[in-house]
Amino acid sequence: MRLHPIAAVIVLGMIPASAMGQAAKTAAASLENHNLIKNGTAEVPTDDSKKVPAWGQHDGLTEVEYGSAASEWDWGLSGCGTCGQRYLRLAFEGDTHELSVSQTVDVAALAIEIDKKTVTATVSAYLGGFKDSDTTGQVVASFQDASGSELGKIETPPYDTKQLPKREKGSTGLTPCQASGSVSAGTRKIAYTWKANSTGTSGDYLGLGDNLSLVLAAAQR
Repeated sequence: MRLHPIAAVIVLGMIPASAMGQAAKTAAASLENHNLIKNGTAEVPTDDSKKVPAWGQHDGLTEVEYGSAASEWDWGLSGCGTCGQRYLRLAFEGDTHELSVSQTVDVAALAIEIDKKTVTATVSAYLGGFKDSDTTGQVVASFQDASGSELGKIETPPYDTKQLPKREKGSTGLTPCQASGSVSAGTRKIAYTWKANSTGTSGDYLGLGDNLSLVLAAAQR
């Protein structure tokens, strides 16, 4: 049924402005002060070894249990004190020297605060690989407008594999990586990307990750 313009105004007027305002505040609050990355801890189980829940299928990406991959960790060990039972792997060979996976988060509900430049983003992760290897990595948050054009970004510095902590057993380690910054005005979505990069020529590279996180904090209203 098509409403007469006057009737439409009356129907819309039945929704109190206070209720609409509260709904907007609730939507904005749902984006604040908690991790917006899905399955950043790799703890969501999967029946398909080629697909990681929330991350999909990408070359070299797998979700594995600590201790199950030879030479990485022994059973009973994990990559960090707050890491769970599983972690993410980006493994690549041959002429490929970079692999990445990403998630995009819709933050349009925080548009008012973002455009006032009162929203801060923090990206973090435990990243690593084989100690002393030629592969490193980082996480990046790209602030984008509604059409996907980049307005700014924050990123963690690539870690030095020589500084990775050595586990009691195994040849890999993870190190905490974090970066924070103001979300660019005009941002309506944030693309969070984990990259693994190699400058070597061995043809066998590996990036490891756990506790991948994106947290937004807005100034008090």
